[in-house]
Amino acid sequence: MELNMGMIISQKRKEKQITQQQLAEFMGVSKASVSKWETGQSYPDITLIPLLAGYFNISIDQLMNYSNNLSTEQIRHIYTSITHQFETDPPEEVWKSIEDVIHRYYSCAPLVLEMGQLLLNHGDLLPGDSREEKMQTYLGEAQKLFSHVLEISNDRVLLDKATDYSAYCALMLKKPDEVLNMLGEYVPEYYPTESLIAWAYQLKCDKGKAIATTQSSLFQYTAVMMSQINNYLQLVTDQPDKFKQTYDIGQSLIESFSLKQLNPAVVINFYNSSAMGFAQQHLADSVMKCLSEYINVLRSITFPLRLHGNDYFDRIDSWLDQTDLGHALPRDENQMKADFITIVTENPFLQQYQDNEEFKEILKRLNTIEERFKNA
Repeated sequence: MELNMGMIISQKRKEKQITQQQLAEFMGVSKASVSKWETGQSYPDITLIPLLAGYFNISIDQLMNYSNNLSTEQIRHIYTSITHQFETDPPEEVWKSIEDVIHRYYSCAPLVLEMGQLLLNHGDLLPGDSREEKMQTYLGEAQKLFSHVLEISNDRVLLDKATDYSAYCALMLKKPDEVLNMLGEYVPEYYPTESLIAWAYQLKCDKGKAIATTQSSLFQYTAVMMSQINNYLQLVTDQPDKFKQTYDIGQSLIESFSLKQLNPAVVINFYNSSAMGFAQQHLADSVMKCLSEYINVLRSITFPLRLHGNDYFDRIDSWLDQTDLGHALPRDENQMKADFITIVTENPFLQQYQDNEEFKEILKRLNTIEERFKNA
């Protein structure tokens, strides 16, 4: 919970039109103590709280002004502040910061959910002897947080997110039955809520918001579709015709929505998944084509990498502003830069091309991009 007592003391003191010195004299403390109370540097001794409440003629609850809610902006600030710690602090200190935040705001469901997502996105950077050990540890910790959200929240959106994230943890921990128990054995029928929202705005004669609602939906669908295409590519690697057909559909989607500029991260994942699939089919020319496209997208990226609209999606900013992380991506920027490189250089499916001259040239171009990233 967040304690806002200092703000209340300052407000009530000013309403009574007294100075900090006068309040200090009444309470039997120094003026410096009152100043620290009001700025949040310290709190009154517990024995003084009833006296303060009586002096201001308010209840103790009103004086303490407890709140277990944080705004979206406050949660976003906490998330990004912790991710920035990875650049300067040892993993042990970052983990302590995460634990401290969770302990302090354990009853704030949106914050607990975001801390669970932070563990999913950055668990590999936290303390541990091996990647496997870290995965086991922090996926387990994240799942506990998502379970806690399910216990303390009545918000339908939060409950759906917590369930999905908890299922993802179970999947990564190789517990398929647990995933199916949580989500069911079949994909549920989907009715587009965003259409209802858009129609409601139309009935209110607010065409602008109807358009913005539909745009934000389309924007999300493009990312979801690309993610599903990437997943499907991995499932049909042993079906070359189906794989090539899926690859062509992905290419069409990228071109249709200008995704290389709009959302380069999903395009990078697509070309990586495609290259791995073609490598398993031993189609060297197709592998090199995908990697060349991958390099071209990397070369066009400018940091900080942010979600944004374009000429087509020109009304999604207000929607992005109210999402959990706003325009920011969940992964730390420096770690993303490293991942973009190692996903090629350390990819086991690409090791067979170490002597391929075209692959050697791709690695040289990748090295140039890595240097640019370091100097950016």
